[in-house]
Amino acid sequence: LREGQLMASAIVWFRRDLRLSDNPALQAALDAGLAPIPVYIHAPGEGKPWQPGAASQAWLHRSLCSLAGDLEQAGSRLIVRHGPSLAELEKLAAEFDIEAVFWNRLYEPAAIARDTVVKDALKSAGLHVESFNAALLVEPWSVATLGDAPYRVFTPFWRNASQRVAGQSCTPAPRVLPEVSADITS
Repeated sequence: LREGQLMASAIVWFRRDLRLSDNPALQAALDAGLAPIPVYIHAPGEGKPWQPGAASQAWLHRSLCSLAGDLEQAGSRLIVRHGPSLAELEKLAAEFDIEAVFWNRLYEPAAIARDTVVKDALKSAGLHVESFNAALLVEPWSVATLGDAPYRVFTPFWRNASQRVAGQSCTPAPRVLPEVSADITS
């Protein structure tokens, strides 16, 4: 980038993947040459019928504090919003000329349903949207029998899955991240 030229931005929507290392959504934003805007949206009602208990809330608080510290060390900061995820993502995208939104997938039925609505709406608004696997060695639909059916016996499943896992490695946490504009508030 030339001096004074602004870098295009992407929202990196953090959910349970509250880490910088081995984070495919964050890495995708960086690989695309976009300045990541790290966002966490507190929307506990979207997880119904599985509401977080006290232990989950304590874990979330400590994990968000840790993530915020890691981001600050790298020159960025965490934006925390409260409200419906889609509405908050749309507000951020409209206010700050966002080009893309990246996140790592969740696999609970309520999360899948919400993420499908979010992805469709953001794509309809003209944004580039991608989600990634950051929680599983292999996603269930990526390992199937020769007849393209799910495995019913563990050993053949494991042989197939092990071949897909071989050679995979974790990406290290970025040492430096672009600064998030002071105009973007929590």
